[in-house]
Amino acid sequence: MNARKKTKINWFMIILLAPALMLLSITIVVPVVTVIGMSFMRYNLMDINNIAWNNFQNYKDVLQDAQFFATFGRTLTYVVSTVCIQFIIGLTVAMLLNTRWLRGQKIFRGLLFLPWTIPSLVVAVVWMFTFQPQYGIVNYLFQLGNYSMLGNPGTAMLSVVISAVWKQMPLMMIMLLSGLQTVPEDLKEAASIDGATGWQKFHAITIPFIMPVIKTVTLTSIVSNFQMFVLFFTMTGGGPVRVTTTLPLYTYETAFSGFNMGKGAAVGVCWLGFLVIFSTVYNKVLAAKEVQY
Repeated sequence: MNARKKTKINWFMIILLAPALMLLSITIVVPVVTVIGMSFMRYNLMDINNIAWNNFQNYKDVLQDAQFFATFGRTLTYVVSTVCIQFIIGLTVAMLLNTRWLRGQKIFRGLLFLPWTIPSLVVAVVWMFTFQPQYGIVNYLFQLGNYSMLGNPGTAMLSVVISAVWKQMPLMMIMLLSGLQTVPEDLKEAASIDGATGWQKFHAITIPFIMPVIKTVTLTSIVSNFQMFVLFFTMTGGGPVRVTTTLPLYTYETAFSGFNMGKGAAVGVCWLGFLVIFSTVYNKVLAAKEVQY
C-alpha cells in the first residue's frame, strides 16, 4: 500500500515538473546542442546549400586566431573591472542602508534600485548622450572640451564600464543588503564585549555569514557581463580600433558579418566551456570560505 502511494506521489511530481522541463529543454538544451553540433560543421551563410562536417577545423581556426585571444583578454578586463567596482560600491551602499541611524531607508532603496529597471538599450543611449563631446554633462563638469570619451581608445572601455556599473550595481546592492540583514546582532554584540574592532567583526562575522550571497551575486554578475552585447554594440560598436570588441561582438562579427556560422559557434562553445569550468572552481573556492555558526 505504501509503495503504491509512493508511486502515485512520484508520478504527480513528474506531471508537475514536466512543463518546466519541456520549457527548459526548448529554450536551453536544444539551442546548446544545436550550437555544439554546428561548431563541427563547415557552415557558411554564403554557401548555405553546402553544409558539411569538418571535424575540429573550426576550433583550430579559433585557436589559431590571435584576434580571439586579444578579444578574450579585453572581455576579462571588462568583466573583472565591472564586477569588482559594482561589488565594492554595492557592499558599501548596502552597509549604509543597513545602519539604524539612516532615515528614509525605503526611499533610498527605491531610488537607488531604479537604474536596474531601465532596459540596457536605453541605458546605452543615455550614457552616449552623457559622454557626448559637444554637449555631454561629463565633458562640461570636467572641462574636457571636445574630448570624446567613447571615441578615444584610452577611455572607451572605461566609459562602458561606468555605464554597466550604473546599470547593474542596484541589484547587487539589494542582494547584499538582504544578506546583511540576516547577520545575527547577538554575535556582533558578543564580539564587541570581547574587544573586537569593527573591522574584525566585519571580517570574522559579517563576511562569512553573507558569503553564500556574495558567491551568488558575483557569479551571476560575471556570467551576465561575459554576455554583455547591447552596451558595446550601441555605445561603441567594438571601436575605436577594436579596443571594446569583446567576445559577444567577436562572435557576432564572425557568425553574421563574416558569414561563418561554424566558426562563430566554435567561439561560443569555447566561451561556454570556460564559464562552466570557471563557475565550478569559483563555487568550490568560495564554498570553502563559508562558515556555519
